[in-house]
Amino acid sequence: MRYLGISRAEQFSPNRTLADGAVFRAVVLELERGGNSVLCLNEQELVEHGIPDGIDGIFQMARSKEALSMLERACVPVTNSVQAVRNCVRAAQTMILKDSGLIPDSLVCSKNAGPGSWNSYPCWIKRGDSHAVQQDDVQYIRNNDECAAAMHSLAARGVDTCVIQEHVRGWVVKFYGVRGHGLTDCYAATAKDGKFGLEEYNDQPESAYVDIDALTAVAERASDLLGVDVYGGDAVVGPDGKITIIDFNDWPSFRTCTVGAASRIARLIIDKR
Repeated sequence: MRYLGISRAEQFSPNRTLADGAVFRAVVLELERGGNSVLCLNEQELVEHGIPDGIDGIFQMARSKEALSMLERACVPVTNSVQAVRNCVRAAQTMILKDSGLIPDSLVCSKNAGPGSWNSYPCWIKRGDSHAVQQDDVQYIRNNDECAAAMHSLAARGVDTCVIQEHVRGWVVKFYGVRGHGLTDCYAATAKDGKFGLEEYNDQPESAYVDIDALTAVAERASDLLGVDVYGGDAVVGPDGKITIIDFNDWPSFRTCTVGAASRIARLIIDKR
């Protein structure tokens, strides 16, 4: 089998360039070890040259609109699918998951409408049109004035849609998984583990216990609803053990479990043929 792999552009990989590259290369090696051939392109090369002939399947970490539009034309299986990647954009993700009981109370709003009657603080303001690519794309908010200022600063940068999300008390667990194959790893997060150190606003557990079966069930349900095969995210484990997803991403870095994740991802890609 001949596969095409599309790596992620640096601007969509803040503070994770090396880790994202590592898991991408690990999947390539797994596929080649199984006797397959793999052609690798970055997002810009895909846009410039298109999808080559003779490809049996595509695996991709692309985030740019141009690359996703190109992949939408593919006549072979694509992992993750273009629709899955778009479903993970913050506003779309919130709308899909809002009635699932998996995420905190959330509101999608535009710069023109403002937060309306929202009055639940503390909370978070998150840009709604993409994943977080810089520090101010996700902000911890304590009151109405901070909320208005955060929305104004995002609008000034050209961000027209944002998500306001209730702050959930508890500690943060980061997880990685492959749809249908369960979790490949999870761990308690500290500020140094995150892309921008925002975990400092959550509790730091004395004993970081989480029900793995429950976490797996929550993660797999979210992946099913969003249609995402290769996924990861953050969840808050509350004082009562309740698990609430606060972030869910298509094809994360798998930086704590690269080799184990790569074998499962490769198997998923092969099984799609």
